[in-house]
Order: sequence, then C-alpha cells, then structure tokens
Amino acid sequence: MSKIRDAQTGDDYADAAGKHLADAVALFCAGRFDGAAYLSGYVVECALKTVIFLETGDPHGHLPHISPAATRLAALPGARTARYFRVPAAGHPMYGGPSAWAPGRRYWPPRPNAEAEATAFLQEAVEMYDSMLVPMALDGLV
Repeated sequence: MSKIRDAQTGDDYADAAGKHLADAVALFCAGRFDGAAYLSGYVVECALKTVIFLETGDPHGHLPHISPAATRLAALPGARTARYFRVPAAGHPMYGGPSAWAPGRRYWPPRPNAEAEATAFLQEAVEMYDSMLVPMALDGLV
C-alpha cells in the first residue's frame, strides 16, 4: 500500500498501478494478450491519476482524457510531481487511433493483432511505471 489514498473513495492509484502491472505481465506470459493490453492501460491511467491526485486531489476521468491534464499539472511551477513526470509517448497507439485504450475495451472481441498491440501497450506501461512511480516511491512521495 502506498502512502497516499483518496480519503473519499479509499482509492490508492499508485498501489493499483503496481497491481495492474503484475497482472498484465502474468496475462501476457500466459498468452492472454487482450487482457494484458487492457490492464496495461490501467497501469498508465493509475500513474497519471497519481500525478493528478498529488497535485489537485481530484483524479477523475480515463485515458486518453486525463493525459493532457496530468501533463499540464506536472509542468506548473512548483509542481511536486514535475521531476517524476514522463510525458506519454507521442503517437503511441494506446493514446489514439482505432486501438486507443478505453475502459470499453473489455467488451471488444479478440483482435487479430493482439500480441503486437499487447507488446506495445505493456512496454509503455512498464516505462511509465518505472520512470514515474518507482522513483516517487523511493523518494517517499507515494
């Protein structure tokens, strides 16, 4: 459990990101690529919600809509998260296009390019987690 928790909901975004990352890796290794891609999106979403929560206390919304908000907040003078923030990869399919991540992905039928998509999504999730949440934890912020 991280040191920060939403007092209203009990949500722990940093902790949830780690849980979703472990599950995404397990699903990927089991050849469950659609599930791995889906949970990878939640890793990124929870990392971004951690930034928003630390800066404002109000992390509502889903990818890709929260990505610009987190980017703006981390860029503000005096932002506590500025040194940890990693801008989501420009042009990454997770954030736009026909395969963009959304909560409704869980209803999609199996996709023919599921392994390649899951590989790209999981790589982005690992990079966001490792570059943002791991250093925040090491520094005692979360």
